[in-house]
Amino acid sequence: MSYPAISVIQPDTSRWDAFVDQHPEGHLLQQSRWATVKQTTGWGCLRIGICDNDELLAGAQILIKQRYGLSAWYIPRGPVFGDDQLLNQALLAALRAQAKQQRAVFIRMEPNMVVGSNRERIVTRVLGGAGMQTSASTQPQHSVHVDLEPHTDALLAAMTKGHRADIKKAQKLGVTIRVGTTDADLDVFVALMAETGARAGFAVHSKAYYAEVWERFRQKQRVLLLIAAYQGAPVAAAMMVASAQTACYLYGGSNAEAFQCAANHLIQWHAIQWAKEQGCATYDLWGIPQRTDVADGPLEAPAEMAGLIRFKKGFGGHEVSFYPAYTDVLLPLVYRYAASRFNI
Repeated sequence: MSYPAISVIQPDTSRWDAFVDQHPEGHLLQQSRWATVKQTTGWGCLRIGICDNDELLAGAQILIKQRYGLSAWYIPRGPVFGDDQLLNQALLAALRAQAKQQRAVFIRMEPNMVVGSNRERIVTRVLGGAGMQTSASTQPQHSVHVDLEPHTDALLAAMTKGHRADIKKAQKLGVTIRVGTTDADLDVFVALMAETGARAGFAVHSKAYYAEVWERFRQKQRVLLLIAAYQGAPVAAAMMVASAQTACYLYGGSNAEAFQCAANHLIQWHAIQWAKEQGCATYDLWGIPQRTDVADGPLEAPAEMAGLIRFKKGFGGHEVSFYPAYTDVLLPLVYRYAASRFNI
């Protein structure tokens, strides 16, 4: 196929977001609102699109970090590839040309492409054929996806018996779920995130960061903050963000009481129903450790990791693996010494 009117553009936010929403591999991390969130933490942003006769057919939203007079380019859950090799080659060429102008050490891409999908040849042909090296992913490389096409009753029936029992348990114990709408609700969420981070040993974001995510996606009603209360006190909270096709469970926190009353199970059930009401096709439970077992045999992982996998998979979803990150090294001599300093 030939493209006589192919051109490289920098699409405005409304045009770009519309393109991402309708694309099979469009993802919320490629939406302009996500770039706005990341700009509050020191990232710059650039969007590059490939058009034919003014129709946007491929592109990428790039997050850019500056260090020492150099830059690093990062494309989370992107680029958003077209269906034709020529378009995608034109996109890579445009990315490289622009990156070199900004003295980029490397371009790291994390395509929103699931291994085994009917479009995976795009990744293997375009990125693999360009001689790029694979790298560790920043975004979760393994996750659990729940197909939201079935009726709500069928979604509940597809869960494990234990998960259905825990949802009923939470309801019988009087656990309530409400939608957070105020700054005080955000404070509750942040406090529970901090408690979870301290217990599990992982870093959490600042309140300002979570507030930015919440506010940016609230503008299009694509974010949901849920708070679970037991005996009148909040015990768990979660924040979900949706694109046109996929809702993602991005953040969640809870205290010890939440495990006793199964509050987290009830929150996820409410989130799944919300995602379906939004018209999403998939609910992404956002990351599990890589399994080292075979089939459905014993998990070769620490107990807490095995528990996380069982918790997320118990909602009736299936495990998926994304392609790893691909890195286009533009300054090889510098990359060896400076790549880690960009903290991507």
